[in-house]
Amino acid sequence: MAKPTRTQIDFARVMTIRQRGVLNSLVMFDCYMSASELADEELKDIVRHQLARCIVHPDLDGRLSWGATDNGRTISRMIRQGKL
Repeated sequence: MAKPTRTQIDFARVMTIRQRGVLNSLVMFDCYMSASELADEELKDIVRHQLARCIVHPDLDGRLSWGATDNGRTISRMIRQGKL
């Protein structure tokens, strides 16, 4: 199991309900990022704190997808278990 950093845990404690829901969804599915998600600072914080990662698909005209990192999966599990 991945070991989240203190910074990631501190961020997880103050994540909004929306951020927690998005992270939980990313644990289940990698998704293409919409233009509104790309522009959303609240959602970009999940990537900035390395709980999710973005992947560029050059064969698909540079479309971006995103999914949870190992630490993001661990944080999401901790949230679901009520530890954060």
